[in-house]
Amino acid sequence: MEQEDVFYSEQLDCGIEVVGQPMAGVESAAVGILVGTGARDEEPAHFGVSHFTEQMLFRGTEHYDARALSESFDSLGVSYDSTAGLEMTLISAVFLGDRMEPTLNLLGDILRYPSFPEPDVESVRTQLLQELLQREDQPAQKVMDVLRQEFFAGSPISHDVLGGEATVSVLTRADLCDYWTQRYTANNMVISVAGNFDWKIFVHHIRRLTEAWSQGRGRMVIDKPTPKTGITVMHRDAAQENIGFAFPCVSVSDPDYYAAALLSLCLGGSSYSRLFREVRDKRGLAYAVQSRFDGLEKTGLMRVYVGTSVDRAHESIEVVLDELRKLETEGIMEDELSTAKTRLKSQLIMRSESTSARMVANLRSWWFEGRLRPLQEIKEEIDTVGVDEIASLVRTMAVMDNLAAVALGPRSEEELFGGVTVQPWRR
Repeated sequence: MEQEDVFYSEQLDCGIEVVGQPMAGVESAAVGILVGTGARDEEPAHFGVSHFTEQMLFRGTEHYDARALSESFDSLGVSYDSTAGLEMTLISAVFLGDRMEPTLNLLGDILRYPSFPEPDVESVRTQLLQELLQREDQPAQKVMDVLRQEFFAGSPISHDVLGGEATVSVLTRADLCDYWTQRYTANNMVISVAGNFDWKIFVHHIRRLTEAWSQGRGRMVIDKPTPKTGITVMHRDAAQENIGFAFPCVSVSDPDYYAAALLSLCLGGSSYSRLFREVRDKRGLAYAVQSRFDGLEKTGLMRVYVGTSVDRAHESIEVVLDELRKLETEGIMEDELSTAKTRLKSQLIMRSESTSARMVANLRSWWFEGRLRPLQEIKEEIDTVGVDEIASLVRTMAVMDNLAAVALGPRSEEELFGGVTVQPWRR
């Protein structure tokens, strides 16, 4: 058995689950701590608290101020990062394998003893409010975010990761401390390591650091959301129209996950894809067109984005909808699927050569599926997907019956969507 096929896993007495995968030929190691909390776990009065809390973690602990933390990481040559998303928060570090113990000590201090210094609460708040304003200058991102929020309206999956100005402006240090106490608990975490490490030594260090960590409720359970169809138009004086479409897809643990990933590549994943070919190459309608598949814990979402000029927006919508209709009626061709398989497997192989990417992939696999998957198994699963499986998936998704659209630009709903050939939501 090659080293890349070796996996380790152990659940510690405190409730934390630990997974590892050694990688031959590397001197570095990557460690990630997945905390099972994100925007979907927030109460309306505290929207944005996940991101706020995560941004405060590196601002100081009971033993280090922010400068001392930064200098300690720098002296070890450690690259570190944190991010809060819709369903999880990730704190990570990449370092040379022989610097594991001091790196873990720092990470453990950040997670267990954050001080949330009051002066930094205000400086981080200012940054987060600027981040909200910055998104307004990124219309493509704005459209994709609003598309998810409208599509899953009424479900926690609709929550905005950035929160909103009204809530971020009033969140207090006490709010952050309460959230950290409730959600950053031992039985709501998975720790992953990949690269150059000794498993027994790694587990020993983690056990020592976490043995006194408190247990909480664990992962919060939410219901599978019901998608909402319809059109949302946000008016803005601009020279471009930014348009997004969404339809339901599969969860990250669904057997059709890789069929969905391949479908997204065929639809709008690169310059060979249908939408790129029909919308951009053949007709020159848009400066940007792409599709994106996101598998979540309970459901999934397929989104299509089109960035076009104001005078070509209506035609762009017609062509995109026509391609979605053809997807349902005609399916995809063998040559399209073959190209998508090659591209997807190449992406997986290239990412697998990174300790960070391998660490994150294992975290997600363990969190959502409770297992670790060899790369060869994933490649074989991709290879087994056929055009019939793609067609079955498309029928299950009922694309044209479950479609939502969001537009941002100067055109009205009637100017954009009036009289389009396919109007599934305008019956």
